[in-house]
Amino acid sequence: MKAFVKYCLLFSTPILLLLGAYIYFDPFKVIWHYDCYYVEGDGAPVNRNFVSTMNYLNKKDIYHYDSFIFGNSRSMYFMVDDWKKHLPPQSSCYHFSESSGSINGLYYKLKLIDERGGQLNNALLIIDYGVLRKLQQNGIAFIMPPVLTGYRNVVRFHGEHFMRWLNVRFLAYWAEYQLTGIYKDYMTDFIYKGTNYKYYNPITNEEPLCHQDSLIEAGKYYTKAVVAGFKADHKQTTAQQMIDDDAKLQRLRAMRQIFDKHHTDYRFIISPLYNQVKLNPADYQILCDIFGKEHIYDFSGANKWTTDYHNYYEWSHYRPVVAAELMDSVYSH
Repeated sequence: MKAFVKYCLLFSTPILLLLGAYIYFDPFKVIWHYDCYYVEGDGAPVNRNFVSTMNYLNKKDIYHYDSFIFGNSRSMYFMVDDWKKHLPPQSSCYHFSESSGSINGLYYKLKLIDERGGQLNNALLIIDYGVLRKLQQNGIAFIMPPVLTGYRNVVRFHGEHFMRWLNVRFLAYWAEYQLTGIYKDYMTDFIYKGTNYKYYNPITNEEPLCHQDSLIEAGKYYTKAVVAGFKADHKQTTAQQMIDDDAKLQRLRAMRQIFDKHHTDYRFIISPLYNQVKLNPADYQILCDIFGKEHIYDFSGANKWTTDYHNYYEWSHYRPVVAAELMDSVYSH
């Protein structure tokens, strides 16, 4: 019996030490409270959905947000200062973004605002066929924050983060980056440099790509390597239908109910992606049927923005100047 206990202690000690270190250092910022979740030099990537949610809960009673921009990482370049030009002057804006995006990601955020007594006067939702493809997401960078799901996924959420912590390469690169402060190219798949974290605004939850913009202004961004990532001969194609089951339809209808309850002025912008993939007509019609055609603005496919790579950082993310023009177009109606 003693031998068995000794064996168990020997086996469990390394895991317990790693667990203690994980809780103490909290590399993914999912355990302790933070006034600002983005700090340059931290190294470990964070779940944008978790940050957006917890930052909102931490600050909602201070700033009394009543206007929200929802969507995936493409929504990040719809700057609050540009949006405010189209809103009542007293509006308090928050950028409620996530990585990649899903229908549940949109719905649960609206539900949280509603259930926590928040106001929802204005909403700008940035979507595309990729957001509509998924009801929900998995993976350390995408898994839903437990507070949004009523803590139904709390074990899986923290389990996925702890398993990434146990990855030998992650641990080695994270420790090296913490000790030296030097980011090296071989760390790319595990460590995030956070070049733009210094520009993060924890009040609006905006993280503009100021470093890239400064390179563009200096004429140094669109190098041969960057330009090679854009297809010069791309042509418009049509995405397959994404809203293809009752679960998605139910979530979208529930979103409409929340908008109606709050008498929200809401607009959907369907992103102009450089690959010129057009939203499927069936999906467009479903969105119009549920939310009203006057609330759906489709900029997908071939247009003046998607024919010039200078409007983009890379094929997937367009620049704030494009986002501002889209808002001007939407709110001119």
